[in-house]
Amino acid sequence: MGLTTKFNPPFCCMFSRKNLALVAFSTVFSLLLAELVLRAVSPKATNFNHHQLYCEYDSLLGWRKIPNAKGHHNTTEYEVLENINSQGIRGPEYPVKKDSGERRIIVLGDSFSEGYTVEFEELFSEVLKKKLNAEQSERHTEVINFGTGGYSTDQELLCFERDAAQYRPDETVLMFCVNDPWFNNQSRYYSRGFKPLFVESGDSLQLTNVPVPTMASRSFFSKTKDWLLKNSELAKRVKNVRDNARYAASGQAVPDEWRIYLKEETPEMEAAWQVTAKLLERLRQKVEAAGSSFVVFYIPEKIEVYDTDWQEFLETYSLSEGKFEVTVARNRLQEICDSLKVRLIDPTPIFIEKSKSSPPLYFQDDWHWNEHGHQLAGEVLADFYEEKSTK
Repeated sequence: MGLTTKFNPPFCCMFSRKNLALVAFSTVFSLLLAELVLRAVSPKATNFNHHQLYCEYDSLLGWRKIPNAKGHHNTTEYEVLENINSQGIRGPEYPVKKDSGERRIIVLGDSFSEGYTVEFEELFSEVLKKKLNAEQSERHTEVINFGTGGYSTDQELLCFERDAAQYRPDETVLMFCVNDPWFNNQSRYYSRGFKPLFVESGDSLQLTNVPVPTMASRSFFSKTKDWLLKNSELAKRVKNVRDNARYAASGQAVPDEWRIYLKEETPEMEAAWQVTAKLLERLRQKVEAAGSSFVVFYIPEKIEVYDTDWQEFLETYSLSEGKFEVTVARNRLQEICDSLKVRLIDPTPIFIEKSKSSPPLYFQDDWHWNEHGHQLAGEVLADFYEEKSTK
């Protein structure tokens, strides 16, 4: 009869397993504790990577504002409740059919236009509406703002063709941001998702990446990372520290969209501008075909208005002032608009002059307009339309 022995694992193996379990438990516990502490001591400090958009998937545009949604934007710099109507437009309900005698202005744009950093009544488009109605009481003016965070010129064009044109606008304003050219030539906008992409085909544009891929097609890692950045205060701060360290260590590693300020245009930026010019031409044609007049409003960035912020921008990315010029983007846009015979409203000189005597026009960390910036932008637009009506 053979001798049966019972196997006992070495003490070192049991010790290692216990240690691993303890380390895993301690790590998870520490991370959860850090998350709870961050939420408790700074519940509003969400301006680290704050892009809380109340949007849903859209097969043509990539994303759109959720109809009938209400959402809070809370950071250390502002607290705003955003109301979205049944058509996915910020603000009250607007009838598709306009009243006889009503003047209707449509606004297309991105987060500056959506203006989730200020209350609805402080929005530049509401300032425009109030000022025009005060000056022209015999004819009511309605301003409908289709601005959606993250949109570029391509999405704004498609938004007009599918949604905004049916409102039969008399005037159409395209709000143009300096990061538009780069993302006009990209099929994805950061963590917000995939988007449509127009590619040049001879002298025309061909729409691709539609239906836009859903976010479900991303990898598990990408979806997990995006979920953490949206829901975890700790993850937001880790990303912020990592990004700052990366930029500090990489010398000229300026984000791609900011290379628009380079004096010598890169081939990638040149291609982006070429697509942008064709998008503007197509949008002008669509707007005019709808019986509306078309203007482009240039949104001056904070670094274009305040010299101290421009210098800080250069220092942050270790950029040479001899290679970067603050006026490059708007000068390039002016050339395109001139060639297309499109009126460009460039309020940058007015913003610079106003910045010398008024409270700040932008939020310090967020970089979007605050209520003073929106007020000034609305006044500039109102002055333009009042002058136009007298000619």
